[in-house]
Amino acid sequence: MRALLFHPNYDPKSLSYQRMSGFPLGQLSIATYLNRHGHQVSIVDRILYSEPLDSVYERYHPDVIGISLISNMTIPDMIVIGDYFRTKNIPVIVGGTYASTVPEIILGEGKADYITIGEGEQVWLNLMNAMENGEDPRQVNGIAYRAENGDIVLTPEEPFMDLSLLGPTDFTLLPDIKAYFQPCYCYENMAYLYLSKGCTGNCAFCFNPYFHKCKRRVRPVADFLDEVEYLVKNHGLETVYFADELWGVTKSEREDFYRQMRERNLSFIWGCQTRIGVLKKEDIQEMYDNGCRWVFFGIEAPPGHLAKIANKHLPYDLVAPTLQNCRDVGMIYNISFIFNFPHETEQDLRDTVQYIQSLPTNLLSIHYFAPFEKSVLYDQVVREGLYDPPKTLEALRDGALIEKIYSSFSEVPDRDYRVIRSCFLFQDLFSRNPGTKKEKSSSFALESLKTILMNIRTMQFNQWLRGVFYSAKFTVITVSNALFFPRIRKKYGFHFQFRK
Repeated sequence: MRALLFHPNYDPKSLSYQRMSGFPLGQLSIATYLNRHGHQVSIVDRILYSEPLDSVYERYHPDVIGISLISNMTIPDMIVIGDYFRTKNIPVIVGGTYASTVPEIILGEGKADYITIGEGEQVWLNLMNAMENGEDPRQVNGIAYRAENGDIVLTPEEPFMDLSLLGPTDFTLLPDIKAYFQPCYCYENMAYLYLSKGCTGNCAFCFNPYFHKCKRRVRPVADFLDEVEYLVKNHGLETVYFADELWGVTKSEREDFYRQMRERNLSFIWGCQTRIGVLKKEDIQEMYDNGCRWVFFGIEAPPGHLAKIANKHLPYDLVAPTLQNCRDVGMIYNISFIFNFPHETEQDLRDTVQYIQSLPTNLLSIHYFAPFEKSVLYDQVVREGLYDPPKTLEALRDGALIEKIYSSFSEVPDRDYRVIRSCFLFQDLFSRNPGTKKEKSSSFALESLKTILMNIRTMQFNQWLRGVFYSAKFTVITVSNALFFPRIRKKYGFHFQFRK
Protein backbone atom coordinates (compact mmCIF):
# COMPACT_ATOMS: atom_id res chain seq x y z
CA MET A 1 0.00 0.00 0.00
CA ARG A 2 0.97 3.61 -0.52
CA ALA A 3 0.93 5.74 2.61
CA LEU A 4 1.63 9.43 2.98
CA LEU A 5 2.66 10.70 6.42
CA PHE A 6 2.20 14.39 7.22
CA HIS A 7 4.10 16.53 9.69
CA PRO A 8 1.50 19.30 10.17
CA ASN A 9 2.32 22.98 10.48
CA TYR A 10 1.78 25.13 13.55
CA ASP A 11 -1.40 27.13 14.09
CA PRO A 12 -1.10 30.21 11.84
CA LYS A 13 -3.16 32.23 14.34
CA SER A 14 -0.47 31.85 16.98
CA LEU A 15 1.94 34.72 17.43
CA SER A 16 4.36 32.47 19.26
CA TYR A 17 7.73 32.16 17.59
CA GLN A 18 7.98 28.49 16.63
CA ARG A 19 11.56 27.34 16.48
CA MET A 20 12.17 24.45 14.12
CA SER A 21 11.66 21.28 16.12
CA GLY A 22 13.99 19.24 13.94
CA PHE A 23 13.54 16.00 12.07
CA PRO A 24 10.03 14.46 12.14
CA LEU A 25 11.51 11.48 13.97
CA GLY A 26 8.22 9.70 14.57
CA GLN A 27 7.16 9.77 10.92
CA LEU A 28 10.66 8.83 9.80
CA SER A 29 10.72 5.80 12.09
CA ILE A 30 7.27 4.61 11.01
CA ALA A 31 7.98 5.19 7.31
CA THR A 32 11.32 3.38 7.51
CA TYR A 33 9.73 0.41 9.27
CA LEU A 34 6.80 0.17 6.85
CA ASN A 35 9.01 0.46 3.77
CA ARG A 36 11.15 -2.40 5.04
CA HIS A 37 7.99 -4.50 5.28
CA GLY A 38 6.84 -4.01 1.71
CA HIS A 39 4.80 -0.81 1.80
CA GLN A 40 5.52 2.47 -0.01
CA VAL A 41 5.60 5.36 2.41
CA SER A 42 6.52 9.01 1.85
CA ILE A 43 6.67 12.02 4.17
CA VAL A 44 5.43 15.59 3.68
CA ASP A 45 6.66 18.18 6.17
CA ARG A 46 4.19 21.06 6.16
CA ILE A 47 6.42 23.15 8.42
CA LEU A 48 9.05 23.37 5.70
CA TYR A 49 6.98 23.07 2.53
CA SER A 50 3.70 24.80 1.68
CA GLU A 51 2.80 22.74 -1.40
CA PRO A 52 -0.98 22.79 -2.04
CA LEU A 53 -2.76 19.58 -1.06
CA ASP A 54 -4.12 19.18 -4.59
CA SER A 55 -0.56 19.03 -5.85
CA VAL A 56 0.44 16.61 -3.08
CA TYR A 57 -2.46 14.34 -3.95
CA GLU A 58 -1.63 14.32 -7.66
CA ARG A 59 2.02 13.55 -6.93
CA TYR A 60 1.50 10.64 -4.52
CA HIS A 61 -2.04 9.24 -4.96
CA PRO A 62 -1.87 7.63 -1.49
CA ASP A 63 -4.06 4.76 -0.31
CA VAL A 64 -3.94 5.99 3.28
CA ILE A 65 -2.97 9.21 5.07
CA GLY A 66 -1.18 9.56 8.39
CA ILE A 67 -1.00 12.78 10.42
CA SER A 68 1.25 13.23 13.43
CA LEU A 69 -0.26 15.14 16.33
CA ILE A 70 2.26 15.71 19.10
CA SER A 71 1.05 19.18 20.09
CA ASN A 72 -2.24 21.04 20.24
CA MET A 73 -0.52 23.76 18.20
CA THR A 74 -0.86 21.64 15.05
CA ILE A 75 -4.56 20.84 15.41
CA PRO A 76 -5.76 23.37 12.76
CA ASP A 77 -3.47 21.94 10.07
CA MET A 78 -4.39 18.38 11.09
CA ILE A 79 -8.02 19.30 10.41
CA VAL A 80 -7.20 20.87 7.03
CA ILE A 81 -5.21 17.82 5.90
CA GLY A 82 -7.70 15.29 7.22
CA ASP A 83 -10.77 17.02 5.77
CA TYR A 84 -9.15 17.27 2.35
CA PHE A 85 -8.23 13.61 2.04
CA ARG A 86 -11.46 12.35 3.55
CA THR A 87 -13.26 14.08 0.66
CA LYS A 88 -11.14 11.82 -1.58
CA ASN A 89 -12.41 8.79 0.36
CA ILE A 90 -8.89 8.09 1.61
CA PRO A 91 -8.65 6.72 5.16
CA VAL A 92 -7.06 9.16 7.60
CA ILE A 93 -5.05 7.91 10.56
CA VAL A 94 -3.92 10.32 13.28
CA GLY A 95 -1.24 9.34 15.78
CA GLY A 96 1.39 10.74 18.12
CA THR A 97 1.67 11.51 21.80
CA TYR A 98 -1.04 14.17 21.87
CA ALA A 99 -3.48 12.24 19.70
CA SER A 100 -3.06 9.27 22.03
CA THR A 101 -4.45 11.30 24.93
CA VAL A 102 -7.55 12.75 23.20
CA PRO A 103 -8.80 10.14 20.68
CA GLU A 104 -12.43 10.58 21.68
CA ILE A 105 -12.47 14.27 20.75
CA ILE A 106 -10.73 13.79 17.39
CA LEU A 107 -13.00 10.90 16.40
CA GLY A 108 -16.07 12.54 17.88
CA GLU A 109 -15.72 15.45 15.46
CA GLY A 110 -15.13 13.12 12.52
CA LYS A 111 -11.60 14.27 11.80
CA ALA A 112 -10.02 10.82 11.48
CA ASP A 113 -10.95 7.24 10.69
CA TYR A 114 -8.48 5.76 13.15
CA ILE A 115 -6.28 6.97 15.99
CA THR A 116 -3.12 5.03 16.81
CA ILE A 117 -2.57 4.87 20.57
CA GLY A 118 0.98 4.86 21.88
CA GLU A 119 4.01 3.75 19.91
CA GLY A 120 3.19 3.75 16.22
CA GLU A 121 5.52 1.52 14.20
CA GLN A 122 4.01 -1.93 14.84
CA VAL A 123 0.45 -0.62 15.07
CA TRP A 124 0.79 1.06 11.68
CA LEU A 125 2.20 -2.10 10.11
CA ASN A 126 -0.60 -4.24 11.51
CA LEU A 127 -3.26 -1.75 10.43
CA MET A 128 -1.91 -1.37 6.87
CA ASN A 129 -1.55 -5.13 6.47
CA ALA A 130 -5.16 -5.56 7.57
CA MET A 131 -6.34 -2.92 5.10
CA GLU A 132 -4.30 -4.38 2.26
CA ASN A 133 -5.56 -7.91 2.89
CA GLY A 134 -9.19 -6.87 3.25
CA GLU A 135 -9.26 -7.88 6.91
CA ASP A 136 -11.18 -6.06 9.58
CA PRO A 137 -8.70 -3.44 10.83
CA ARG A 138 -10.75 -3.10 13.97
CA GLN A 139 -9.11 -6.27 15.21
CA VAL A 140 -5.78 -4.44 15.31
CA ASN A 141 -4.45 -3.65 18.76
CA GLY A 142 -3.55 -0.10 19.72
CA ILE A 143 -6.16 1.86 17.76
CA ALA A 144 -9.32 3.83 18.43
CA TYR A 145 -12.19 4.15 15.97
CA ARG A 146 -15.82 5.17 15.82
CA ALA A 147 -18.26 2.26 15.58
CA GLU A 148 -21.31 2.33 13.32
CA ASN A 149 -23.54 3.20 16.29
CA GLY A 150 -21.37 6.22 17.03
CA ASP A 151 -19.56 4.80 20.04
CA ILE A 152 -15.81 5.35 20.37
CA VAL A 153 -14.03 2.02 20.63
CA LEU A 154 -10.48 1.50 21.91
CA THR A 155 -8.86 -1.82 21.10
CA PRO A 156 -6.42 -3.49 23.55
CA GLU A 157 -2.99 -1.92 23.82
CA GLU A 158 -0.21 -3.10 21.54
CA PRO A 159 2.80 -4.27 23.61
CA PHE A 160 6.00 -2.27 23.29
CA MET A 161 8.11 -3.58 20.45
CA ASP A 162 11.74 -4.65 20.50
CA LEU A 163 13.53 -1.51 19.29
CA SER A 164 16.24 -3.60 17.63
CA LEU A 165 13.61 -4.49 15.01
CA LEU A 166 13.44 -0.89 13.79
CA GLY A 167 16.91 -0.66 12.30
CA PRO A 168 18.59 2.64 11.32
CA THR A 169 16.28 5.46 10.25
CA ASP A 170 16.15 6.15 6.50
CA PHE A 171 16.84 9.88 6.20
CA THR A 172 16.69 9.73 2.40
CA LEU A 173 12.93 10.04 2.87
CA LEU A 174 13.52 13.77 3.43
CA PRO A 175 14.21 16.01 0.40
CA ASP A 176 16.50 18.47 2.21
CA ILE A 177 18.23 17.15 5.31
CA LYS A 178 20.29 20.30 5.91
CA ALA A 179 17.08 22.32 6.28
CA TYR A 180 16.63 20.68 9.67
CA PHE A 181 20.05 21.66 11.02
CA GLN A 182 20.16 24.56 13.46
CA PRO A 183 22.53 26.17 15.96
CA CYS A 184 22.40 25.03 19.57
CA TYR A 185 24.08 27.00 22.33
CA CYS A 186 27.35 27.94 20.63
CA TYR A 187 27.57 25.00 18.22
CA GLU A 188 26.50 24.67 14.59
CA ASN A 189 24.63 22.18 12.39
CA MET A 190 22.73 20.46 15.19
CA ALA A 191 20.00 17.86 14.71
CA TYR A 192 17.78 15.99 17.15
CA LEU A 193 18.21 12.20 17.14
CA TYR A 194 17.21 9.55 19.64
CA LEU A 195 18.82 6.49 21.18
CA SER A 196 16.13 5.52 23.69
CA LYS A 197 12.39 5.82 24.21
CA GLY A 198 10.58 6.50 27.46
CA CYS A 199 11.49 7.55 30.98
CA THR A 200 11.46 5.77 34.33
CA GLY A 201 10.10 8.86 36.08
CA ASN A 202 6.58 9.14 37.42
CA CYS A 203 6.14 12.90 37.57
CA ALA A 204 2.59 14.02 38.33
CA PHE A 205 2.56 16.71 35.62
CA CYS A 206 3.69 14.40 32.79
CA PHE A 207 1.80 11.90 30.61
CA ASN A 208 4.84 9.59 30.51
CA PRO A 209 3.19 7.14 32.96
CA TYR A 210 0.32 6.83 30.47
CA PHE A 211 2.26 6.83 27.21
CA HIS A 212 5.50 5.03 28.13
CA LYS A 213 4.28 3.26 31.29
CA CYS A 214 7.40 4.62 33.07
CA LYS A 215 9.51 2.23 31.01
CA ARG A 216 12.69 3.11 29.18
CA ARG A 217 14.00 1.11 26.22
CA VAL A 218 17.25 1.55 24.33
CA ARG A 219 17.91 1.07 20.62
CA PRO A 220 21.05 -0.75 19.47
CA VAL A 221 23.91 1.76 19.62
CA ALA A 222 25.10 0.56 16.20
CA ASP A 223 21.79 1.62 14.60
CA PHE A 224 22.03 5.07 16.16
CA LEU A 225 25.66 5.52 15.12
CA ASP A 226 24.81 4.37 11.58
CA GLU A 227 22.45 7.34 11.42
CA VAL A 228 24.99 9.78 12.84
CA GLU A 229 27.75 8.54 10.54
CA TYR A 230 25.51 8.87 7.48
CA LEU A 231 24.51 12.42 8.41
CA VAL A 232 28.06 13.47 9.27
CA LYS A 233 29.65 12.10 6.11
CA ASN A 234 26.93 12.98 3.63
CA HIS A 235 25.29 16.13 5.00
CA GLY A 236 27.76 17.87 7.29
CA LEU A 237 26.14 17.14 10.65
CA GLU A 238 28.33 18.48 13.46
CA THR A 239 26.18 18.39 16.58
CA VAL A 240 23.57 16.01 18.00
CA TYR A 241 20.96 16.80 20.62
CA PHE A 242 19.67 13.53 22.04
CA ALA A 243 15.87 13.68 21.98
CA ASP A 244 15.81 10.97 24.68
CA GLU A 245 13.77 11.82 27.75
CA LEU A 246 16.43 10.13 29.88
CA TRP A 247 19.90 9.50 28.50
CA GLY A 248 22.65 7.18 29.72
CA VAL A 249 21.11 5.73 32.86
CA THR A 250 23.81 3.11 33.50
CA LYS A 251 27.59 3.30 33.30
CA SER A 252 27.75 0.19 31.11
CA GLU A 253 25.32 1.78 28.64
CA ARG A 254 27.41 4.94 28.43
CA GLU A 255 30.70 3.08 28.05
CA ASP A 256 29.28 0.91 25.27
CA PHE A 257 28.30 4.09 23.45
CA TYR A 258 31.78 5.61 23.82
CA ARG A 259 33.47 2.38 22.76
CA GLN A 260 31.47 2.09 19.55
CA MET A 261 32.10 5.75 18.75
CA ARG A 262 35.86 5.19 19.07
CA GLU A 263 35.76 2.02 16.98
CA ARG A 264 34.19 4.02 14.14
CA ASN A 265 36.57 6.93 14.67
CA LEU A 266 33.40 9.03 14.79
CA SER A 267 33.64 12.45 16.39
CA PHE A 268 30.76 14.89 16.95
CA ILE A 269 29.55 17.35 19.56
CA TRP A 270 26.47 16.29 21.50
CA GLY A 271 24.23 17.04 24.45
CA CYS A 272 21.49 15.24 26.33
CA GLN A 273 18.86 15.23 29.06
CA THR A 274 19.33 13.09 32.13
CA ARG A 275 18.48 12.91 35.81
CA ILE A 276 20.14 14.17 38.97
CA GLY A 277 21.76 11.22 40.74
CA VAL A 278 22.80 9.39 37.57
CA LEU A 279 26.17 11.09 37.02
CA LYS A 280 29.20 11.38 39.26
CA LYS A 281 31.99 13.83 38.50
CA GLU A 282 34.07 11.18 36.72
CA ASP A 283 31.03 10.32 34.57
CA ILE A 284 30.60 13.96 33.57
CA GLN A 285 34.28 14.19 32.73
CA GLU A 286 34.04 11.04 30.62
CA MET A 287 31.04 12.47 28.78
CA TYR A 288 32.96 15.65 28.08
CA ASP A 289 35.98 13.70 26.85
CA ASN A 290 33.71 11.88 24.41
CA GLY A 291 32.15 15.00 22.90
CA CYS A 292 29.31 15.97 25.25
CA ARG A 293 29.10 19.72 25.80
CA TRP A 294 25.75 20.26 27.54
CA VAL A 295 23.38 18.44 29.88
CA PHE A 296 19.77 19.25 30.74
CA PHE A 297 18.36 18.40 34.18
CA GLY A 298 14.62 18.60 34.89
CA ILE A 299 14.43 19.63 38.55
CA GLU A 300 11.03 21.38 38.28
CA ALA A 301 10.43 22.00 42.00
CA PRO A 302 12.45 22.69 45.16
CA PRO A 303 12.56 20.04 47.90
CA GLY A 304 9.54 19.90 50.18
CA HIS A 305 5.91 20.75 49.50
CA LEU A 306 6.12 21.43 45.76
CA ALA A 307 8.29 18.37 45.14
CA LYS A 308 5.54 16.24 46.69
CA ILE A 309 2.92 17.86 44.47
CA ALA A 310 5.07 17.21 41.39
CA ASN A 311 5.95 13.70 42.62
CA LYS A 312 9.63 14.47 42.06
CA HIS A 313 11.77 11.94 43.90
CA LEU A 314 15.14 13.53 43.32
CA PRO A 315 18.16 13.06 45.58
CA TYR A 316 18.12 16.78 46.38
CA ASP A 317 21.34 16.53 48.34
CA LEU A 318 23.06 15.77 45.02
CA VAL A 319 21.62 18.66 42.99
CA ALA A 320 24.14 21.36 43.89
CA PRO A 321 27.17 18.99 43.83
CA THR A 322 26.14 17.64 40.39
CA LEU A 323 25.78 21.13 38.95
CA GLN A 324 29.09 22.18 40.45
CA ASN A 325 30.72 19.09 38.96
CA CYS A 326 29.40 20.13 35.55
CA ARG A 327 30.84 23.60 36.04
CA ASP A 328 34.22 22.23 37.14
CA VAL A 329 34.42 19.97 34.09
CA GLY A 330 33.40 22.80 31.73
CA MET A 331 30.03 21.34 30.80
CA ILE A 332 27.11 23.63 29.92
CA TYR A 333 24.14 22.68 32.07
CA ASN A 334 20.54 23.79 31.87
CA ILE A 335 18.08 23.23 34.71
CA SER A 336 14.32 23.58 34.48
CA PHE A 337 11.63 24.60 36.99
CA ILE A 338 7.85 24.88 36.87
CA PHE A 339 5.80 27.74 38.34
CA ASN A 340 2.08 27.76 39.21
CA PHE A 341 1.58 24.25 40.56
CA PRO A 342 -1.94 23.59 41.93
CA HIS A 343 -2.44 25.38 45.28
CA GLU A 344 1.01 26.98 45.13
CA THR A 345 1.35 29.83 47.63
CA GLU A 346 3.46 32.96 47.68
CA GLN A 347 5.69 31.25 50.23
CA ASP A 348 6.10 28.32 47.85
CA LEU A 349 7.22 30.69 45.09
CA ARG A 350 9.57 32.42 47.53
CA ASP A 351 11.06 29.04 48.42
CA THR A 352 11.50 28.21 44.72
CA VAL A 353 13.28 31.50 44.03
CA GLN A 354 15.56 31.09 47.01
CA TYR A 355 16.35 27.50 46.08
CA ILE A 356 17.20 28.39 42.48
CA GLN A 357 19.44 31.22 43.62
CA SER A 358 21.22 28.90 46.05
CA LEU A 359 22.34 26.68 43.18
CA PRO A 360 25.38 27.17 40.94
CA THR A 361 23.08 28.16 38.08
CA ASN A 362 24.31 27.99 34.51
CA LEU A 363 21.25 28.25 32.23
CA LEU A 364 17.69 28.16 33.50
CA SER A 365 14.37 27.22 31.86
CA ILE A 366 11.13 28.19 33.59
CA HIS A 367 7.67 27.23 32.40
CA TYR A 368 4.20 27.42 33.90
CA PHE A 369 2.36 24.27 34.90
CA ALA A 370 0.07 23.16 32.08
CA PRO A 371 -2.62 20.50 32.61
CA PHE A 372 -1.69 17.76 30.14
CA GLU A 373 -4.29 15.09 29.51
CA LYS A 374 -3.66 11.67 31.11
CA SER A 375 -1.43 13.11 33.84
CA VAL A 376 -2.09 12.88 37.58
CA LEU A 377 -2.26 16.64 38.09
CA TYR A 378 -4.61 17.03 35.13
CA ASP A 379 -7.06 14.67 36.82
CA GLN A 380 -6.62 16.57 40.09
CA VAL A 381 -7.33 20.08 38.75
CA VAL A 382 -10.35 18.77 36.83
CA ARG A 383 -11.66 16.90 39.87
CA GLU A 384 -11.24 19.98 42.08
CA GLY A 385 -13.00 22.24 39.58
CA LEU A 386 -9.86 24.29 38.92
CA TYR A 387 -9.87 23.48 35.21
CA ASP A 388 -12.64 22.91 32.71
CA PRO A 389 -11.41 20.14 30.40
CA PRO A 390 -11.62 20.94 26.67
CA LYS A 391 -14.42 19.07 24.92
CA THR A 392 -13.82 20.21 21.33
CA LEU A 393 -10.84 20.48 19.00
CA GLU A 394 -11.20 24.25 19.02
CA ALA A 395 -10.95 24.27 22.81
CA LEU A 396 -8.01 21.85 22.69
CA ARG A 397 -6.18 24.19 20.34
CA ASP A 398 -6.25 26.89 23.00
CA GLY A 399 -5.63 24.41 25.83
CA ALA A 400 -2.54 23.39 27.77
CA LEU A 401 0.39 25.68 26.99
CA ILE A 402 3.54 25.98 29.09
CA GLU A 403 3.67 29.73 28.36
CA LYS A 404 0.16 30.32 29.76
CA ILE A 405 -0.71 31.07 33.39
CA TYR A 406 -3.85 29.37 34.68
CA SER A 407 -5.02 31.82 37.34
CA SER A 408 -7.30 29.31 39.04
CA PHE A 409 -4.48 26.96 40.01
CA SER A 410 -2.56 28.87 42.68
CA GLU A 411 -2.72 31.70 45.19
CA VAL A 412 0.06 33.71 43.55
CA PRO A 413 -0.91 36.78 41.46
CA ASP A 414 -0.25 36.33 37.73
CA ARG A 415 1.90 39.46 37.63
CA ASP A 416 4.21 38.05 40.30
CA TYR A 417 4.80 34.94 38.18
CA ARG A 418 5.49 36.99 35.09
CA VAL A 419 7.90 39.32 36.87
CA ILE A 420 9.90 36.59 38.59
CA ARG A 421 10.11 34.48 35.44
CA SER A 422 11.15 37.57 33.46
CA CYS A 423 13.86 38.29 36.02
CA PHE A 424 15.41 34.88 35.50
CA LEU A 425 15.07 35.17 31.71
CA PHE A 426 16.63 38.64 31.76
CA GLN A 427 19.49 37.28 33.83
CA ASP A 428 20.11 34.53 31.27
CA LEU A 429 19.62 36.81 28.28
CA PHE A 430 22.35 39.21 29.35
CA SER A 431 24.77 36.65 30.71
CA ARG A 432 27.52 34.91 28.82
CA ASN A 433 26.59 31.64 27.18
CA PRO A 434 29.11 29.38 28.93
CA GLY A 435 30.96 27.78 26.03
CA THR A 436 33.47 25.15 26.99
CA LYS A 437 36.22 26.98 25.15
CA LYS A 438 37.01 30.64 25.48
CA GLU A 439 36.49 31.24 21.76
CA LYS A 440 33.05 29.58 22.01
CA SER A 441 31.80 31.72 24.88
CA SER A 442 29.34 34.36 23.71
CA SER A 443 26.27 36.33 24.66
CA PHE A 444 23.17 34.23 25.11
CA ALA A 445 21.20 37.02 23.45
CA LEU A 446 23.46 36.85 20.39
CA GLU A 447 23.11 33.08 20.24
CA SER A 448 19.30 33.44 20.34
CA LEU A 449 19.42 36.00 17.53
CA LYS A 450 21.63 33.66 15.50
CA THR A 451 19.06 30.88 15.90
CA ILE A 452 16.27 33.13 14.61
CA LEU A 453 18.33 34.25 11.61
CA MET A 454 19.30 30.66 10.79
CA ASN A 455 15.65 29.65 10.79
CA ILE A 456 14.62 32.39 8.35
CA ARG A 457 15.71 30.15 5.48
CA THR A 458 13.14 27.52 6.46
CA MET A 459 10.20 29.88 7.03
CA GLN A 460 7.66 31.54 4.80
CA PHE A 461 7.77 35.33 4.93
CA ASN A 462 4.55 35.69 6.92
CA GLN A 463 5.79 33.08 9.43
CA TRP A 464 9.09 34.87 9.78
CA LEU A 465 7.37 38.24 10.20
CA ARG A 466 5.14 36.87 12.98
CA GLY A 467 8.15 35.26 14.60
CA VAL A 468 10.17 38.48 14.57
CA PHE A 469 7.20 40.46 15.91
CA TYR A 470 6.62 37.97 18.71
CA SER A 471 10.32 37.77 19.59
CA ALA A 472 10.62 41.57 19.77
CA LYS A 473 7.45 41.86 21.83
CA PHE A 474 8.57 39.07 24.15
CA THR A 475 11.96 40.73 24.69
CA VAL A 476 10.44 44.13 25.49
CA ILE A 477 7.95 42.60 27.96
CA THR A 478 10.66 40.50 29.60
CA VAL A 479 13.00 43.46 30.09
CA SER A 480 10.17 45.68 31.36
CA ASN A 481 8.96 43.08 33.85
CA ALA A 482 12.46 42.45 35.10
CA LEU A 483 13.42 46.09 35.62
CA PHE A 484 10.25 47.94 36.58
CA PHE A 485 8.87 45.90 39.50
CA PRO A 486 11.46 46.10 42.28
CA ARG A 487 8.84 45.51 44.99
CA ILE A 488 7.92 42.14 43.52
CA ARG A 489 11.60 41.20 43.22
CA LYS A 490 12.09 42.13 46.87
CA LYS A 491 8.90 40.29 47.91
CA TYR A 492 10.37 36.98 46.71
CA GLY A 493 13.99 37.73 47.57
CA PHE A 494 15.18 37.80 43.96
CA HIS A 495 18.53 39.42 43.17
CA PHE A 496 20.31 39.43 39.82
CA GLN A 497 23.37 37.19 39.42
CA PHE A 498 24.88 37.83 35.99
CA ARG A 499 27.47 35.40 34.68
CA LYS A 500 30.61 36.83 33.11
